[in-house]
Amino acid sequence: MTLEPSLEATVDGDVRFRFTVTNAGSDPVRVTFRSGLRADLVVYEDGDLRWRWSDGRAFTQAVETERLEPGGRIEREFRWPEPPDGTFRARATLEGEPTAAATATVTTGE
Repeated sequence: MTLEPSLEATVDGDVRFRFTVTNAGSDPVRVTFRSGLRADLVVYEDGDLRWRWSDGRAFTQAVETERLEPGGRIEREFRWPEPPDGTFRARATLEGEPTAAATATVTTGE
């Protein structure tokens, strides 16, 4: 089983993130989610938490399984509205079992 995560960021006033997890293996992968939170994204500045996508949101509490075929993808998009100026490190995480995570650096205000 090989899950390959990637995280892309685009700055256009807001910051838009695209998190993709691809099954790069030759066998299907079953991903089990413990809630409706399928993926989350956190943003840090100098090691301090600046923003978390899931804060203030509610999620169902149901176990679900998604079958990811070879070459299949799970994609999630996140929008960080009105970020302050600076350089930030973002980390997106697949909130299932197995898990996967990817990071990106983003600079705003330039």
